[in-house]
Amino acid sequence: MKATVEPDVELEYDVIGEGPDLVWLHGLSGSLEDGRPVAERLAGRFRVLWYSTRGHGGSTPLLDKNRYGYGRIAADLDAMLTHTGFDRPLLVGGSHGANTILRHEADFPCRARGLLLIAPGCNALAPPPRHLFALLRLQLWRASRKGMDGLIELCVGAPPGSPAADPHLVAAMRTHDLASLRVAMRRIPDQRACDPAALPAFDVPTHVVAWDGDPVIHPIAVARRIAALVPGATFAEIDKTAGLSAGQVADVAYDVVSAWADGVLAAG
Repeated sequence: MKATVEPDVELEYDVIGEGPDLVWLHGLSGSLEDGRPVAERLAGRFRVLWYSTRGHGGSTPLLDKNRYGYGRIAADLDAMLTHTGFDRPLLVGGSHGANTILRHEADFPCRARGLLLIAPGCNALAPPPRHLFALLRLQLWRASRKGMDGLIELCVGAPPGSPAADPHLVAAMRTHDLASLRVAMRRIPDQRACDPAALPAFDVPTHVVAWDGDPVIHPIAVARRIAALVPGATFAEIDKTAGLSAGQVADVAYDVVSAWADGVLAAG
């Protein structure tokens, strides 16, 4: 299915399951298909909406870097809630998805029942340091010279076809438009997702989880700062998910989401 969020921009999405409304937002270079194992696992107890963020997967390719601002990305999320009739859902996202949730709550307060932020990206509250982003650009440029296979190796951590490359993740990466994904991967990390001054005004149950040992892309210090700035927010450190298969990630996500959602739903 596809929903129009701007006159010339459609986002591919799906809704499955029954129960409390929950939205799953993928990370940078993720997609509808990338998130399917998690969504299907969560659909055992929630009605789940998930979609490919702009420029990703089967959503409309976008080659203008100015169309990847977090204000627009957060507005896309709000448009998807309206389009699907999701009323005060639980919002759950990892990395870029967590950053999107932060900006959405800042721009569209009180539309969510609860926020679960999994390993927010390094640019959640501030643009990445220049030297860091220069390194990321260089890695992206080198990978892009090999085409989609190069980007797959960069994002999956192994060349496609190798035993270490999860077949599901490789297939999901191939749903992207190569040129669009390259622009998205250069522009989205090169900006602050949300002004930290907005966080003390959040009035929604918020839980932040992260792992140590990933100081460049998902610094645990950023996650801790978010939890400290949002009134009443909680924080938990979990084991790193890198290297797990798509199915294993889905199991971890289900356990983390279910434990958190039980408390939010019980509180009303």
